[in-house]
Amino acid sequence: MQPRETEPHGKRAHDTFRAVGSLPPLPAVALRVIRVAQDPKSSASDLAMVLAADPGLSATLLRVVNSAAYRRTREITSVQEALVLLGFIQARNIAISSAITAHYRPDSLNALFRIDAFWRHSLAVAFRAAELAGRMRVDVPGAFTAGVLHNMGRLAMFFGDPAGMDQAVAEAMRRDAALDDVEEELLGIDHGEVGRLLAERWRLPLETREAIAGHHGRGGREPREGSLAALVAEADRYCVGLGLLPGYVVPGRAAAGADAAGLALLNQVGRLMQLVSGEPVGVRG
Repeated sequence: MQPRETEPHGKRAHDTFRAVGSLPPLPAVALRVIRVAQDPKSSASDLAMVLAADPGLSATLLRVVNSAAYRRTREITSVQEALVLLGFIQARNIAISSAITAHYRPDSLNALFRIDAFWRHSLAVAFRAAELAGRMRVDVPGAFTAGVLHNMGRLAMFFGDPAGMDQAVAEAMRRDAALDDVEEELLGIDHGEVGRLLAERWRLPLETREAIAGHHGRGGREPREGSLAALVAEADRYCVGLGLLPGYVVPGRAAAGADAAGLALLNQVGRLMQLVSGEPVGVRG
């Protein structure tokens, strides 16, 4: 029997497991939505059953489908009809995003690490990874989910040590360096390692766990070409290049040099952020 992949030891182990324990549990409904979305045997009816059982997600979906953006001539009151009108893919993306992001709201008191910027980056990676997966005939729902969740280890590290994460962000900005390198240097742990343990706790599929753990190729282990981890890694690099940084904002960097595809992605993410956050999107009274 081969040993497990690089389990943390000593103080690193203590800090890693403390970070894992610091993140509020992912809601059960979020896990149910993820499992239905990634099950190739699931149908729109299966997703409707999960959403209808949760008042918060049902309300979000109905608010979206009744917004002026969709220009309905009458009010939609059932989740099943909302799914038909939105389409399975759009409804699935809204459901996954809302179920996860709504549970970890922005904290206006924090100085540098910003949860809204964190989710903007994560959703952008999800959309880009799903697009790449479609081109390569890789599981598209799995790519979207892995994109949303790929940096959850960093969010756990923030919940465990907000001041430490702010310090890492400040240093990354000062050096114009990747936060991935700085956070491990200053905080002593790797967010991919934390994310792997979270993904195991949530019993996510193996390929999703590998993407969360290995999308940065730490320790000289680059993701296998064509794997979900490689797709997420490519999507992550693309989004960082657009100025969508993983949890912070550098003034003047956003959308720098974005091509038409990049600008379309930025608009797509901004719209989904509005739809799932409860901010006004032209909801009719």
